[in-house]
Amino acid sequence: MIGQKSGSPQGSSDVIIVSEKGSTPTDAVNQISTILGRELFWAHSKFTVLGENLAQSGTALFIDASLRSNQTRPDIPLLITKGTASSIITSVTKNEKISATSIERLLKEQSIIGYSPVISRLDFTNLLTGKSKAPIAAVINFQDNDITGRNLELAGTAVFNKDKLIGYLNKNETRGLNWIRGKVKSGGLVASLSDGSSIVFDIVKTKSKVYPVVTNGDITMVIDIKEQGNIRETIANIDPMSKPELMDELSKIQNKAIEHEINLVLQKAQKELKSDIFDFAGAIHRDYPKVWKSIENNWDETFPNIKIKINVNSSIKRPGVISKPFR
Repeated sequence: MIGQKSGSPQGSSDVIIVSEKGSTPTDAVNQISTILGRELFWAHSKFTVLGENLAQSGTALFIDASLRSNQTRPDIPLLITKGTASSIITSVTKNEKISATSIERLLKEQSIIGYSPVISRLDFTNLLTGKSKAPIAAVINFQDNDITGRNLELAGTAVFNKDKLIGYLNKNETRGLNWIRGKVKSGGLVASLSDGSSIVFDIVKTKSKVYPVVTNGDITMVIDIKEQGNIRETIANIDPMSKPELMDELSKIQNKAIEHEINLVLQKAQKELKSDIFDFAGAIHRDYPKVWKSIENNWDETFPNIKIKINVNSSIKRPGVISKPFR
């Protein structure tokens, strides 16, 4: 299929889209080269989108073909869509006529906010061949809005068992995953105060560490999170400048909000997906190789029952330009 941008002058186009079928990825590419009458050049590729059906049936052949090529860059992001890849590539939204431009902007934003993991094909391959064998990838879909119309949304995580898609994390579970991975760099954190009102914290700086502790043969995975934030928004009757001790109380509330997001993804991964998307296996192998050797063959059965301890230590540095709530 070769498409011309709607509204473009006859004979001109911003985007040319070509699709073809093949028995393998390489065969399909060769078919496209035949249609275009030229060899395709992949070095300028910005990202890769795989449809849900392909991801569920297995990505090994695609990954193999892309990594063998001396043109394709292994560091470009890999995206999964619940529909078809062609629907994403051919999409025209209100904000962008070229889907690639829109997706690039989404990737840049989500790389720091944490509602989507930015995983390259090389990252995916490393996770696939690692001890946990539980790769992840970002999810891109359409979102319909009454005001802005249909837009692309990059949110959530595709979870794999080896090379096959087995399920998804929503965006809140994904940020819980990214807290553990140390990939949350910015964004807002909403929490509830004792009077029922809400407060929003600005995430300024974060750091995470994941390591195992083995005591008498029992394994506990420890997740240490350090975070620094500011008050972004609240109408609660608080004035941290006049009562500095409020900052410590608010830090505890912030701790619980972060811990809640982490618990969401731990519950989903251990009890529903039963997939070690955190690479606890790799951490155990690194720190306790003998222990790992004894449980390696039964890791799929061991992971759902692994004990986990979460330590969140956050601080609030600034209440904002104003200290008292505006009413």
